[in-house]
Amino acid sequence: MLFTTLFEKIIDTTDEFLEFIKKRAAGAAKIQAAAKKSGGYAILTSYHFAGKVRPYEYGLKAYKKDNREEMLKEKYKEAYDKLQDIDNISQRQFQFITGELEAYGELYIRSVKPNSVNFK
Repeated sequence: MLFTTLFEKIIDTTDEFLEFIKKRAAGAAKIQAAAKKSGGYAILTSYHFAGKVRPYEYGLKAYKKDNREEMLKEKYKEAYDKLQDIDNISQRQFQFITGELEAYGELYIRSVKPNSVNFK
């Protein structure tokens, strides 16, 4: 899977932001695969978690940038704006976009408020 390939290339996982991305991406990939396998109504869950792939990849690219928070917030706003045209999107698109929105949002919040949730 794409997540595995990306994260195998990361040597330094002691950075908490990288660790956050790694754990969240792995969880999303696992849920996406299970939902896809289940099929039926669970396929919507599969689309939602598939929407998180791009944000986590983007988070990896942005994590050492000086303007990381600005970059992540901009991507969050782009995803949010896509939802404003709800009359012209499909259920699949809605699930995918809300997955993007959720992942960009959690990356942004984790970046600006790293201690808002303690996972240890």
